[in-house]
Amino acid sequence: METAIIISVILGMAVVILLFLRIVTKSELLSMTKQLRNIKGENTNSLIRCESSDSICKNLINEINELLKEQQDIKRYYIRKNHDMEQMMTNISHDLRTPLTSALGYINIIKKSDLSEEEKNREFEIIEKRLLRLEELIDSFFEFSKVISSDKQPEKETVNLVAVLEESAAHYFDDYNSRGRDITLSCDSTKITLYSNRNMLMRIFDNLISNALKHGSGRLEISADSSEKIMIRFQNELFDGELNTDRIFDEFYTTDISRTKGNTGLGLAIAKQFTEILGGEISAEHKNNIFCVTVIFPISTT
Repeated sequence: METAIIISVILGMAVVILLFLRIVTKSELLSMTKQLRNIKGENTNSLIRCESSDSICKNLINEINELLKEQQDIKRYYIRKNHDMEQMMTNISHDLRTPLTSALGYINIIKKSDLSEEEKNREFEIIEKRLLRLEELIDSFFEFSKVISSDKQPEKETVNLVAVLEESAAHYFDDYNSRGRDITLSCDSTKITLYSNRNMLMRIFDNLISNALKHGSGRLEISADSSEKIMIRFQNELFDGELNTDRIFDEFYTTDISRTKGNTGLGLAIAKQFTEILGGEISAEHKNNIFCVTVIFPISTT
């Protein structure tokens, strides 16, 4: 008899405890639901607070908060991308309109002015340069759109990195020379072997050298070191201006100084995309008016 009473008391206590836990759990669930509704309705970055000591409930809330954090990060990312896209469209409109307006202006001068053949030829040369610049900008936009939309892996072969650097530098020798500048190339070996895509490497180096030509001054120093990993550095003085090296490779990032030079900001973005596709890393630093871009590739094992 006493045993039955004890069992009844224990069962009764268990029922009371279970009812209490059910009430507490229901209360916590109602609180979580209310907090989620408020977070959704007020569009805030708040997280769910947990007053319960129950480990299962805490774990559930922690998982929900992790999802909320991810959602908030994604939201901030797309807000920034939307802003960048709007800025990019403004920049593209400006960049395309500038050479086109200039070319149309010179065409109007030729049509309405009584110019000599020599003067007309000079104006035609200016028009040609403006239209070539327009073609260059359009090509950059299309190239970048193909880069970011393609998931095809590039074909690779054994490449002499030094030869590719020398060829890229040679392409810009006259441009630098005409501005009283020069390019120096220093490598720790006459042959640095890299298993990569030659055309993409050429475009990376062309874009970096071209960027230094447009926005830099003084000598462009290019160096390559393959002691532990293949490291290529492009270093030159930079024109005065604000520069955010954390965003310099963003596809829509342009500085005030680059805006005055008809630059879309895509050159460095393409260089970054190509470098990463080829398994490398690229970074930039700006210190004491010296701008340096470093490209790193692992030592080839293939």
